[in-house]
Amino acid sequence: MYFYIYDSFLAKKKYARTISKIEIRLARLGIDGKKRQLTVLKNVKEMVNDILKHESPTIVVVGGDETFYAAAIPMAGSPAVLGFIPTDSHSSVAHVLGLPLNEYACDVISARRIETVSFGKVNKQYFFSSLEFTAHKVVLNVDDTYQIIPKRVKSIKVINLDLLQFEQLSEEPDFKKMASNPKDEYLEVLMGTPGQKLLFWQRKEKRDSLFFVKKLKVDAKNPKDEVNITLDKNKIVKTPAVVELAQERLKVIVGKDRLI
Repeated sequence: MYFYIYDSFLAKKKYARTISKIEIRLARLGIDGKKRQLTVLKNVKEMVNDILKHESPTIVVVGGDETFYAAAIPMAGSPAVLGFIPTDSHSSVAHVLGLPLNEYACDVISARRIETVSFGKVNKQYFFSSLEFTAHKVVLNVDDTYQIIPKRVKSIKVINLDLLQFEQLSEEPDFKKMASNPKDEYLEVLMGTPGQKLLFWQRKEKRDSLFFVKKLKVDAKNPKDEVNITLDKNKIVKTPAVVELAQERLKVIVGKDRLI
């Protein structure tokens, strides 16, 4: 059975035509299902947990990346399948999973090409895409074998699934070889300076190093401090923290032009 979770911003009138096209296409493909609309009173986690009470559902998020990430977390280890109909042309999830926008993504959902991907885990919290924290305030213990004390880099990003490293696509020809792979046994650690785009100025990302880990311990340099770690650009956890791959996996619908 298909369940469609609509992002809260799609309730605005300006998206009515887009939603209409999506629902018409779903009906024509014979995969229309039950619709759930997010509001300030209905969060993604509660909605997904309720849907998971049904036998082997397919949950499709319609909207933006953050809602996709939020829906993925409670699905960790479940037999359910997660799909995505992106409505944002800047969606990094759409880029990685090979998904076209709006009603055109419905055909991908119908084709049901499925990949199994991993989650990252920080202490007891899951993340699906990546996490990020300030570099100069921490000490890193890598795979219980050696220690790194960052000095010059500004930010560290630990990646499970995110091809848009530091928000900007790299122009380097061997970029795909260095990109994250959510199907391997490693997390990617990217150290450098994030890209930034303002009105009349743009700073490209600077990558000082990229390496692969199975486990990363993050502690504050000053034992009295707590460093914030941002998960999937949304949730915050604090040091000390242990970052590693979770044993749980997730089934995701992908397009033929996927990058994983």
